[in-house]
Amino acid sequence: MNNSLDTYRELGRKIEELIRPGSFPLAVKLVKSESEIQPEYKRPARDLGFQNFVCQNFKMCRSYGWTMALTQQDINCRAARLVYGWDTITEEAAKTESGFDIGLYANDPETSRKLAEHIYGLNNAFEALVISPLTRTKVVPDVVMIYCLPAQAMRFIQGYLYFEGGVLEFTAAGRIGSCHEGVAKTFLTKKPQLAVLGNGDRIWGGAQDSEVMFACPREKLEVLIKGLEKTHQAGLRYPVPAYMNFPPGFQKSFEKKALERAGGTLIKE
Repeated sequence: MNNSLDTYRELGRKIEELIRPGSFPLAVKLVKSESEIQPEYKRPARDLGFQNFVCQNFKMCRSYGWTMALTQQDINCRAARLVYGWDTITEEAAKTESGFDIGLYANDPETSRKLAEHIYGLNNAFEALVISPLTRTKVVPDVVMIYCLPAQAMRFIQGYLYFEGGVLEFTAAGRIGSCHEGVAKTFLTKKPQLAVLGNGDRIWGGAQDSEVMFACPREKLEVLIKGLEKTHQAGLRYPVPAYMNFPPGFQKSFEKKALERAGGTLIKE
């Protein structure tokens, strides 16, 4: 794929045209050195005056159109810091994490520990991530994330599988959806993910009850977009065109009164 910014901006425009998401699709780039961060990128600690959660910044970028850069100095979310490797999982830290889970997300310590077997961690390989609206992106993305409705996610899945075939496999824990399923797992597996957003994304990240997330690695973007175009041309669309070619009817108990009240506007048998 041509790695010019214009190429990715055009892919973003195609997503907006074919899927019509309610907020900007996001380009997410993982950055190895803070020196790669441009001065004009907004920083939570510097520009907002406080640390916050990564999911809050996803919301700002997809709603305001900002480009933001985040390092461990900007983020105080424990779960996100573990996913990105900015905190080391010591034995004491593991006990603390397990203690938080028990009675909330897990029945007992053993149940709590099972989640760790499924976590894709970035192990501090990157100092920062940059988030930018895809249609005006200032970075070549490693991952593209779209907050969307289930029917829109359906269209992404149909588009991706048009050329790939089979099924899209994903996991869900009901938590750390955007950082783990959206960024880390998508980046490490090089496969699209459908993320069921958790409490953090909804309480602090502004995700609505109706929203899920579809995430696609850079390596699969062209396949996804071409599949969306092909399936769109074949008649699979969003908004989904409901079948309306039928005569309206009523329950029998209501039909007579409806016809009388309609004053002749309904055709009588």
